[in-house]
Parts: sequence; structure tokens; C-alpha cells
Amino acid sequence: MAQKITMPFKKGDRNVHYFLLPEDQYTVGGVLSFAAKPAPDNDASDAAAVIDKQFGDDVVDLVSNPGFALFTLEFEPNDIVGVNYTNGAKVIKYMGEFQYVPNGGQPISWPGDDDFIVVPIYADIKRGT
Repeated sequence: MAQKITMPFKKGDRNVHYFLLPEDQYTVGGVLSFAAKPAPDNDASDAAAVIDKQFGDDVVDLVSNPGFALFTLEFEPNDIVGVNYTNGAKVIKYMGEFQYVPNGGQPISWPGDDDFIVVPIYADIKRGT
């Protein structure tokens, strides 16, 4: 069994993650999306998403990792919505997925099939202002 990919976040903080896309799949004008939800669903509006963010060419580095497009993904505190901790919970785990839509192409999702990224969102004590 393959090890699950984990992508942690701290609620109320700026969080930075990275995504490597094979350069032959990258197109100028393509869009990389990331979403995290309690569970997969059929809602095209992604209303249940606690994180739903898109990234474009301005965050792509084509030099540092030959053969790959490196996306630097900056998530701001207000990119995490609807996460409420109860009964002393310190973390809530969601399911996440990346989707890349090349300019003029068809969507490609990672991870594939019914394998999803584990997205723990940790509670904060001090909220920045």
C-alpha cells in the first residue's frame, strides 16, 4: 500500500507548499487548482471546500528543477474557510486534490483514482492581525 501524501496547514498562518509538474504537461496560461473538502462530492461549485485556490504562471519556476515546472503555492490565512474546532479538537483532517488544466487542454488530477491527499488543518491559538 502506498504511503498517503500529507499537506498540513496551520489555520490563521500563511502556508507555503510546492507542486512539481512535468514540464511536458505545462503550458503558458494553464491553471493549477488545489481544493480540500471533508469528502469527495458531485458539487461542481465546490461549496464544501475549506480550501479552494487557483495558481497561474506567476508562481511557476522553469529553471530550478530541469524537466519540471515548480509551482510555489502561497496560501494566505483567509484561504482557509469554514473550519471550526469543537470539543477541544486541535486538528481536523480533510481530503485534498490538485488539478491542472493546460491552456486549451483537458484537466489532469493528482493523486489519481480514489487516492487523495491528507490535509490536516491545525487549530491556532493566536490569530494574526
